[in-house]
Amino acid sequence: MRISIVLKIFIAFIIVSLLPIAGYVAYNDWANRRIVHDLQQGALMDEARKFARIIDSDIRLGKERLKSVNKEILLCNKYPEEMCKVPASLPEEERLKMCFKHCPPSEQIVILDTKGNVCASNVGSLSRNNYARRDFFTEAMKGVTYVSEPNMEKGKGYIYYSTPMVNNKKDIYGVLIMRTNAEGIWNLIEEEKNSAIRNVTCILTDRYGVRIGHSTDRKLLFKSWVKLDNKIKRKLKKERHYGEDIKEIGSTDIPEVSDALMQNNAVHIVHSLAINKEKNYGYFVPLKEKDWRLGYTVPASAFFIQINNLTRNSIFSVCILVIVIVFATWFGSTKFLRPIKRLNDAAGIIANGNLEQPMKAGTKDEIGDLVNSFEIMRNKLKHSYKDLKDANHETILMLAKACEVRDEDTGHHIMRIRFYAVGLAEEMGLNEEFIGELGSASVLHDVGKIHIPDTILFKKHERLSSEEMEEMKKHALYGDTILGKGHSLCFLMAREITHWHHENWDGSGYPDKLKENEIPISARIVRLADVYDALVMKRPYKDAWTEQKAYDEILKYSGIYFDPQIVKAFQSLFRKGVFQDIKSRFS
Repeated sequence: MRISIVLKIFIAFIIVSLLPIAGYVAYNDWANRRIVHDLQQGALMDEARKFARIIDSDIRLGKERLKSVNKEILLCNKYPEEMCKVPASLPEEERLKMCFKHCPPSEQIVILDTKGNVCASNVGSLSRNNYARRDFFTEAMKGVTYVSEPNMEKGKGYIYYSTPMVNNKKDIYGVLIMRTNAEGIWNLIEEEKNSAIRNVTCILTDRYGVRIGHSTDRKLLFKSWVKLDNKIKRKLKKERHYGEDIKEIGSTDIPEVSDALMQNNAVHIVHSLAINKEKNYGYFVPLKEKDWRLGYTVPASAFFIQINNLTRNSIFSVCILVIVIVFATWFGSTKFLRPIKRLNDAAGIIANGNLEQPMKAGTKDEIGDLVNSFEIMRNKLKHSYKDLKDANHETILMLAKACEVRDEDTGHHIMRIRFYAVGLAEEMGLNEEFIGELGSASVLHDVGKIHIPDTILFKKHERLSSEEMEEMKKHALYGDTILGKGHSLCFLMAREITHWHHENWDGSGYPDKLKENEIPISARIVRLADVYDALVMKRPYKDAWTEQKAYDEILKYSGIYFDPQIVKAFQSLFRKGVFQDIKSRFS
């Protein structure tokens, strides 16, 4: 059935009608995205600033607590009996340790002298350390109260608060250190992934751009977002800026983030992340109490989730219409093209050599006529191929018999070899195509003997001399030469058999001394079949052996002359009487 011009115009009209609807949906989506983008940016900014104030508050409280401890220690040291109930006669270090008892366990207090050595501490593990190179010591010695970045010490994270200890003359005579667990700020940051903003990632960086807090992946801590100068790297490493455990500072190169961290003010950016490959929307804000920057970043899929829902709803009705049109078109086209597809599939099957797949027309039109013509052609090809294959096999058999015409056995030998070989292959479970080709190819195993002189080939009553034996062995090579120009699977297999059917499993055969699986399986099968036939049949130089004696001889040389798996198949066939029947039929 042909499609009329009216139907074509109708289909084109429907498609054109969908264009304005698609344009409206696209514009509406763009406008909504702008609105949602602005709203989401505002929410991201508010959330980041609110959390920045929380971190600032924690840092400020830590500083105030450190100053309070400093005052308590000074008073306790000055008025030990009145303030701390400590005898004034005790040494200063002992008095300080007594004062530390008033501090909660979470506050690890250390007093350093001006050389960075520990004078007193409520933490035994810190008493032997020297902190002269650490930033929290050097900054406090400058007269300022300082907060360090998180430090990794023996697998744990700490933040060091430090402040100078001064005497009445305003001289610095020591540094007071308060070490707190960094887990507090890390846990606080990690809880932000469950904040009101969906899929948010909260990241805290120091003034060098090194991540010191991450809400989703602690493996990214102490890796810089900024490509650090080698001089800065050496400085940070020398002063153990991030603790004893951090030997190297990794880095990731995200230019948009690096540029944002270089600015002193809050900034919105669009960037990528190592933890996801999609576009991310971020907001970075500096802290007030410390030269750190807090970043909030959200993947675009979460950033625009609301607009995606709106878009999904707005195009739903359009999709219904499109689906109906597509379905109708698909149904009509597949019904129309189904016979052609079957025709194409059948052509592919025939191209692969299978001529057994029939076709039915199904329709009474031009396509049906084409299918019928194709089916007629397939049948003719099938019969021609069968005739050609039969002629090919007959030619091979005639060639093999021509080679055996001088033999008194008048060709029965090659038929026995053929059926022995096929029987062994079937017993071994080899595929049908291989077995079919083996049956035809095996009859040519001794085709090379056509070049062997009769004086050698039919020598009676005495064994061949060494020179004659060497000439006889050449029949394998002569056969390879005769069959060398054949390209069909049958001739290729026949060439394998002719060339190597005198090779032994242990490598002692000829002409190439191949062994085991180096010998083609077709040649290994014919090797056993040929030897068995030579043993049970009378030859000019020997009498025929009994079938049982030949059977025992084959088993004796399993793994020496013959493939053990083929011998196993031979045993099974012999017990069933298959070899005996073949010998009887062709004798």
